[in-house]
Amino acid sequence: LKAMVFPDVLELIYQLRKVNDSIQKLSTVNFPATRVYVTFETEAAQRKVLELLSVGGKAIKRKDVMKVEDEAHLFRSTLVLNVKEADEPSTVRWHDLSDRFWDKFFKMLLTTCACACSMALVAFIIKLCRNKSATFAAYAIAFFNTVFPEFAKLLVSYESHASEGRRETSVYVKIAAFRWFNTAIIVYWITPFTSTLSSGSDNILDGVFEIFLAEIIYCNLIKLMDPMGIVNRHYLAPRAVSQEEMNSYMRGGEWQLAERYTSMTKLIFFTFWYCSIYPGGFFLCALALFLNYFSDRFNLMRTWMQLPKLGPHISSFSRRYFFTMAISAMSLASSYSWAGFPYDNLCEKDTLEGHDDDNIDDNVFGNYVGTWDAVIADGSGSVEVTVSEGDTSYKFCQQSLYWYGKGFNFPAIPFWQTEGEKWMTEEQEQLTAFYGWTSFILVVLVCMWILRRAIPTLFYRANYQVCGEDQGIPFSSVVSISSYVPQVKSNIFPYPLLAVNTHDVDEELYEWKDPEKPYSYYDITRDASQLLKDRMMPEEEIQSLFSRIKHWPPPPPERPGREK
Repeated sequence: LKAMVFPDVLELIYQLRKVNDSIQKLSTVNFPATRVYVTFETEAAQRKVLELLSVGGKAIKRKDVMKVEDEAHLFRSTLVLNVKEADEPSTVRWHDLSDRFWDKFFKMLLTTCACACSMALVAFIIKLCRNKSATFAAYAIAFFNTVFPEFAKLLVSYESHASEGRRETSVYVKIAAFRWFNTAIIVYWITPFTSTLSSGSDNILDGVFEIFLAEIIYCNLIKLMDPMGIVNRHYLAPRAVSQEEMNSYMRGGEWQLAERYTSMTKLIFFTFWYCSIYPGGFFLCALALFLNYFSDRFNLMRTWMQLPKLGPHISSFSRRYFFTMAISAMSLASSYSWAGFPYDNLCEKDTLEGHDDDNIDDNVFGNYVGTWDAVIADGSGSVEVTVSEGDTSYKFCQQSLYWYGKGFNFPAIPFWQTEGEKWMTEEQEQLTAFYGWTSFILVVLVCMWILRRAIPTLFYRANYQVCGEDQGIPFSSVVSISSYVPQVKSNIFPYPLLAVNTHDVDEELYEWKDPEKPYSYYDITRDASQLLKDRMMPEEEIQSLFSRIKHWPPPPPERPGREK
């Protein structure tokens, strides 16, 4: 264990030999090409190729050559190409491109189960905190919302994704599910139904306010203080043993776009969930989002590191699915909230009669006519209660339609009230019926809309659709040029390691530049050539183990007046 944490020279040499052995074993494996990236000089040429070669996912899976109009568009005259618009070059995860579908599926299934188990564990901890006080539970919720993104990042690191955008989308889904459940749903489940509107520190309204307060104060203070950044810059960087290590500590704090999106959507979802019983949450949510904007802007300009161009995956996913699901959740939660009023689980029974021997229940209730000292359930004290003849008699009835009778009732409409256990007023029944059926229709429409968007794209329609107008800007004239150069990020080196022979790549195609070292310094094909020389492997065979780049630069523009 000590050698793993603080390795000495012999341990490092042993680890180096193991890595060299694994490289030599991998050199004997044949890795076929999985993807080919093509960059066009003009946007019009790219659109034309995508329109002609794009087919639906069903045709690709079945290798249906009949879906291809021109036989010249088939690969080797027999295979249907899976042609689609590529992700941004800086977001491609080159080491995950060759993973198989079922390997990706089982990895994601495993991480999803781990995420669900962590949600159950956190729910149990928050319930224990809630038993102490609502304030304690609120800050526990804020704490778990802060630390869970690191756990989600660790889980997603075991998954396989073709691009950083899809990886961030996976992180977004896990963090959003955790934060929605942790912030809104847990509080609703662990709070007793009769404590929803009751006075005291245990009611749900005080808990909602404390959660808003924690999100406004605690979360923003942690971001502005940046404790890990202070440790890296002022403690670890001065003690670094090399310039590269020091630069790695000074490049800024790591952050995730998915985590910042979920920080916003969490507040909106939380506000929507409790808006029917706590409408003041809209103002608190606006204040929290206002402060989050300025704290994020400060960190983005001062302390956070620069991220690659992730593309529109997270923004489009959040825009298409989050807001529709959030509004559906608001309609559902509001319908059940209005149905649960007055949250006391009591229904009117009869009038109290002091001496009515014909009705046993009334006689029993009549024996309680008078003044009594009622002890509070938790034993904290007692209150004086006066029962008079003619007072209304009440009996227990379940007012929560979440678990009414034998199970969950949907939609939340007055129909579920049983005979003799009706607690809704006439106006409440009208409002509940309107909310209940509206939520039902909205949920059905949202499900149909999601299926309508998913099924045609996956199975029938072509994947590519033209978006926007052709800008008419050639690729070679773009100042911040970026191309598909295979590279792998490293926590040790300040710049990515290049998995391609740098002799074949024009330096203008890189989107980054080390001011101190040439690109050949990060070329791992040279390391492989030096390592595999002992196996007498030809240089051409060594280069075939890595990706290849072919670049055909456009001809220079003709000068005015030049003879052709």
